[in-house]
Amino acid sequence: MKDTVLHPVLTIFAGRFGSGKTEAALNYALSLVSGPGNGTNAPTGQVILIDLDIVTPYFRSRETAEALKAKGVQVIAPSIIGQHLDTPAITPQILGAIQQAEKPVVLDVGGDKQGARALGQFNPAIRQRGYTMHFVVNPYRPFTSTLEGLASSISEIEAGARLQVTSLVSNPNLIGETTIDSIVEGHARIEGFARALGLPIAFVCVERRWTKALAAVHFLQPIQVLDRYFVMSWE
Repeated sequence: MKDTVLHPVLTIFAGRFGSGKTEAALNYALSLVSGPGNGTNAPTGQVILIDLDIVTPYFRSRETAEALKAKGVQVIAPSIIGQHLDTPAITPQILGAIQQAEKPVVLDVGGDKQGARALGQFNPAIRQRGYTMHFVVNPYRPFTSTLEGLASSISEIEAGARLQVTSLVSNPNLIGETTIDSIVEGHARIEGFARALGLPIAFVCVERRWTKALAAVHFLQPIQVLDRYFVMSWE
């Protein structure tokens, strides 16, 4: 398995509910903190993680934000800026974080109309800075289990945000029922989706507990090892 993920300066993670995009965004941000010592070309130092997912905001807790800050990731979220702010506004803190060029920025946004609108508010600043937008795909979840559903989901966020999805992130899992076969077979499905859509796969998400078992599997894409930080309500 490859284990080198290249990190552009501003990276957007979008995806449907249950795709694992928040875990992917968080682990990606933490890997940026590691810098060259982690086999990447990312700068060592603090990374900014902006939570624009207003449907399932996982960073409501100040305790969570403080824990991440201790690891080098600064969390910026409407729910932290204002406890009663339900719709993200163009706050100076969020806009300033996108416009600055000293620190890498990772954005976590919802893959629906609300998420697209939240992201679209910052369209001019994002375009000016330059960006990469990943769409996280779990083929075992609703809306992205078929090519048609995935294409529709991508079109929805592209239209609302007026930004283009540049790549897919493969995250095939069944949470507690995940097996080696489900990872390999799910990733193969995502590779088919990617070919049909004409999009590259940026990397494959693999939960740390599966890395040894998958060592002999030859993935064509880099691996992003995931440590889980959130537990879904149905688990």
